[in-house]
Amino acid sequence: MIQRSFIPTPVALALASFFSMQTPALLAGQQQNTEEEVERIQVSGIRGSISESHFLKQHATSVIDVVVADDIGKFPDENLAEALQRIPGITITRNSGEGQNISVRGLSGNYNSTTLNGRKLASEFAGRDFNFDTIASELVNVLSVYKSPEARLIDGGIGAVIDIETRKPLALDGRTVAASVKGIHESRSGDIHPHASFILGDKTADNRLGALFSLVYSRKTLRADTYRASGFEDEDEDAFLNVDMNGDGVISDDERFPSQIPMYMYFANAQDVRTRIGGSLALQWQPSDRLDLNLDALYSRYTTDGSFYEIGFVNYDEDWTPSTPIFTEPGFDELGRVNKIRQTGPETMVELLNRTTPRHSDTWQLGTNARYYLNDEWTLEADAAYSEARNKNNGDNRFIVARGFVDAIDIDYSSGNMLPDVVIEPGLTADQQYGAHYSLSSGTGVKDTVTDLKLITQYQPFGSRLTRLDAGLTYLRQSKQQDGFRSRNPSQFSRGGFFLERDGYAFDNSTVFQRGAFELFEIPSYVFRPANFDNFLKGENSITPNPWPSFDYDDLVDYYRSINADAANAGIVASVVPQDSYKVTEAVSAVYLQADFESELSNLPFVLNLGLRASRTAVDASGFGYDFSFIELDPATGEPVNNDWQDEVVSVGYSGNYSNVLPSMNFRLQLTDSLQLRASAAEVLSRPSLSYLRPWAEANFTSREQGLPVLTRGNASVKPERARQGDLVLGWYFAEASALNVGVFYKDILSFISSEGKRGVVEGIEYLIYEPVSGDYGASVRGYELAWQQSFADVLPAPFDGLGFLLNYTYVDSNYEDPELKAAGLPFQDMSKNSYNAVLYYEQYGLQARLAYNWRSKYLLNPDAWGGPAWHAAYGQLDASLSYDINDKVTVFAEASNITNNRAWHYIDRDDQVAYLERFGTQLSLGIRAYF
Repeated sequence: MIQRSFIPTPVALALASFFSMQTPALLAGQQQNTEEEVERIQVSGIRGSISESHFLKQHATSVIDVVVADDIGKFPDENLAEALQRIPGITITRNSGEGQNISVRGLSGNYNSTTLNGRKLASEFAGRDFNFDTIASELVNVLSVYKSPEARLIDGGIGAVIDIETRKPLALDGRTVAASVKGIHESRSGDIHPHASFILGDKTADNRLGALFSLVYSRKTLRADTYRASGFEDEDEDAFLNVDMNGDGVISDDERFPSQIPMYMYFANAQDVRTRIGGSLALQWQPSDRLDLNLDALYSRYTTDGSFYEIGFVNYDEDWTPSTPIFTEPGFDELGRVNKIRQTGPETMVELLNRTTPRHSDTWQLGTNARYYLNDEWTLEADAAYSEARNKNNGDNRFIVARGFVDAIDIDYSSGNMLPDVVIEPGLTADQQYGAHYSLSSGTGVKDTVTDLKLITQYQPFGSRLTRLDAGLTYLRQSKQQDGFRSRNPSQFSRGGFFLERDGYAFDNSTVFQRGAFELFEIPSYVFRPANFDNFLKGENSITPNPWPSFDYDDLVDYYRSINADAANAGIVASVVPQDSYKVTEAVSAVYLQADFESELSNLPFVLNLGLRASRTAVDASGFGYDFSFIELDPATGEPVNNDWQDEVVSVGYSGNYSNVLPSMNFRLQLTDSLQLRASAAEVLSRPSLSYLRPWAEANFTSREQGLPVLTRGNASVKPERARQGDLVLGWYFAEASALNVGVFYKDILSFISSEGKRGVVEGIEYLIYEPVSGDYGASVRGYELAWQQSFADVLPAPFDGLGFLLNYTYVDSNYEDPELKAAGLPFQDMSKNSYNAVLYYEQYGLQARLAYNWRSKYLLNPDAWGGPAWHAAYGQLDASLSYDINDKVTVFAEASNITNNRAWHYIDRDDQVAYLERFGTQLSLGIRAYF
């Protein structure tokens, strides 16, 4: 689709010369006094979005990557995280197959900052990370990833700054009405759910006043079939599997073996109903050529029920287990590990579990901006925004365990499949006998508020080597509150009244039954629900248990109340946990100065961008803690003679502050009309994790170190992690939608925040105090990126001239300075050493088709997992989309994700020790989109 629009000449020049200082939305609405206009051709569709992203990237001074919507209300991927993964250097994590969080050049979590229209956006995430699944993609126009910083950008991102940009009303071509509706089919659940969007925009004939409104709704059920395991027994862990080799019922020392079979195994069917509703409103008024006023708002509500129906096997002896699982009929692999076992007898136990991890999140932002052009050179701008995000959870997470009994369990890993064959006799049903064991309610409610204020001036002199000067004052105040909830005693009704009797509760033991050494309350049959799924783990070759029942939480709690209501309400129902509830507020005051110079070097034009950003961060942390002045020590033992200091918590608060000065440099050299060289260097920072700043402190007089009790606490004064970084990029823009970019990057992280034990005195008692501090060691991150985008519009004859492709590859590696970490040879967590993207598209005669494959190599999940480091195996996913323009107003389309139904899986230390495997199916959608 080709559209013609007109923009003033100075704005067209600004697009080419000064984009590095402005976001595309601000540029589109900027006007100056002139009657001269130039024609601009706007090409929508896949090739058009690539051309626009090339234009923005080519004329930027800093190192930036951009994803542009194909057309209004039409983003290339349904999810923002999935759209970002097409950018070189970006990898994502998934939640039941849906993209959620991102890593930039191997750096995730605290290392990236996210903004909406240049403003800090509140996040319902408990830490500093941002969940990109909360915002519907239809509300977004451009995603910009700044890999090299500028002084004008928000600090806090050693990895990158990601800006989510919405549209401006005066950038529309008059009245715009767009609507789409589609049905989404998920292959594993078999459900079909709706997804709809509506966009309405208009402006006055004089292009002075405009409004834009959008609304999005979607609902779908994502089913994931999973296997998870922990505790792989080997000689290094001094843990072994008990096997009764001679059948005497007693385990001797020579009957304990290393095992491929883990200590805990769980199969789960997850059925997650996800509902998203979002809307945006933008108002823009230009009462004169010198004044531009904007008001914009965004709202998103995202809810998921996060239901998991599990069956579990305990192959390990714990203190809380009344009997030791004894296995017979073992098989062994070539390493001498047990890979096949059988369990029989009256204590052959299977656990039935229900887990729910719901999300009820609301995110919104309200912003206003006023820009005034004093003259042709000077501009003043004031910007104010407030955003808020909530994750409403008052202890809504459930982890419920009931115990059932069977005649036999066979676990066989010798078949060569990724998962063991598991057969239980008989299979579990809703009608058999189950005993109460564990009922945990928990959760963390999060409220995040952000106030973002800016006062900016811009000077753009004509006829000078100094082409632009930016200066600004900014104030950013973010306050994140977390309220923790948890059951006080999830085991209150376990072991047939043992804990009730211990805690002084009266109860009727008439429903208690005995099974071997197990003594349990029998859960009534009305609590249970029959299995509601089939074809479990379809795609895997292993034998899995038949579908199993679940149970209703409310009915279970009512049953507990029938035994003793006070015990159920006090022990099982979640209540506030003061030590898990706290609030951290950061107020960042900053000033920046940034200048652009244009000249020539050996007759080659260049742009030099120099910036300096200085900030002061004040931190206040409030919460609850113990009053250590109440502790009285026994002079002989050095241990407390009283325990009342732990009975209650008191309000505590801490504060701290630090200052930073961050220089930055970006340089672009025009080697030829189509060949550019970019270089950048900067100092950057990432602020401490909120868990480091929390005011909670805890004393341990049992596990002593250096002869002293141990005190663990937060530190509101801990300074951020700092890094020096550099980029060098060569870009060849040889056609409108074709380019080849090669870049190298390096980040020198000066030191990490670590917890180090030092002697100190608190309330007259000497402790070894562990608190977050800036450590002595840092690390380096280095790598390179290759990106080739090719359109065959001017290369091949029709109809092949509609073909094109996008290919990119990223290599990234890390190196720790800490001798211990260096000796372990492990990379950063969440860092894939290799990743690539491949997109093949065709666009001609009203037909648009896109086939996209994304792949990342294995990455470290947890260096200290039970049994060794935990790794996520390499993962690749194939997605596709197809659309056809019936006419210039109506388009029908189809989309598919995870076409090949790939599995995602983790392992511990070696790839035959599978710790997690997930099958989340293929999503197909069919819809229609209309423009008026």
